[in-house]
Amino acid sequence: MTQKAFVRFQDFDFDNSDVHLWVFKRSTTEAKYVASYVRTDEDLDDALIRFAKHEQERITEWSPYSYLAETNQNGCLLVSKDETNFDLLKEAVDEHELDRSIDDVNQFKRALGYLVKFVNQSRVVYAVRRSPSTWKTAYRKRGVINAFFRDGKLSAVEGEEFAIEPNFDFFAFGNFIFVSSKSGFESMMRYRDGYEKAFETLQQTQSFTKIFTDIKPMVEYVGKNAMHLKRMATVEQMKLYMKPNFIKALQKVNKQNNWGIKFDQNNHIILTAKTMPVILKVFLDQRLLSEVTHITYDVPSGVKV
Repeated sequence: MTQKAFVRFQDFDFDNSDVHLWVFKRSTTEAKYVASYVRTDEDLDDALIRFAKHEQERITEWSPYSYLAETNQNGCLLVSKDETNFDLLKEAVDEHELDRSIDDVNQFKRALGYLVKFVNQSRVVYAVRRSPSTWKTAYRKRGVINAFFRDGKLSAVEGEEFAIEPNFDFFAFGNFIFVSSKSGFESMMRYRDGYEKAFETLQQTQSFTKIFTDIKPMVEYVGKNAMHLKRMATVEQMKLYMKPNFIKALQKVNKQNNWGIKFDQNNHIILTAKTMPVILKVFLDQRLLSEVTHITYDVPSGVKV
């Protein structure tokens, strides 16, 4: 199903699509988005189509989205739309355009991002970009479309006010989202909230907490650090700690390789700030021993080969 979705995205005809530009913010009172429609001229429409086609041609492969997965220069991460809050953004930009049209340049300020709807008959691709730092006056940057806002329309000219970046953080098409910039996608779709909830769930999971003498050092170590939260969310997802004899095997390898992890008399792990990095690697299965050199390596992901 995901491969078919990827092929359909690759086949989408941007050249013959109608272009609709929206800018959006988060609602200050609800967990929703507020969007405003921006009328554009033909030159800007052509540029946005060109940007989307370039990304479509660049992305030649995909990988499943996961907490620790990263994109490469020719790839994207594929995630089901239902696993995100994109439908809330879609709802905001599917409103009647004339009712939401921007008529004041100040409505661009503090925008979270912009979304371009490419409509080809009944098919719609939503291309989304986090607002770049270039959305400030008197800023010049090569490779972007500089634009100004006048008489209720955004026009592609030598820059005065805004710069439209030549790429997108993600595309939404059908039931899937194609992520090209993970950081941009996660910040707009509030994926950090998911990491925090996963870690909270882990802290309330007895089969996990009973492994340790005290979970507090882990909570303090992780804190609000985004990467640590991702790691703990992956620990919660993988559940390696529930495998039979996990602790027994850990004790044996820890002693053989002098990793420094301490245990009490009941075989519970004693958490310390010093050993937390090692413990996270172990629970993610990212501390591996080479069968050739017998050297221990920390790897970026626990991918089986």
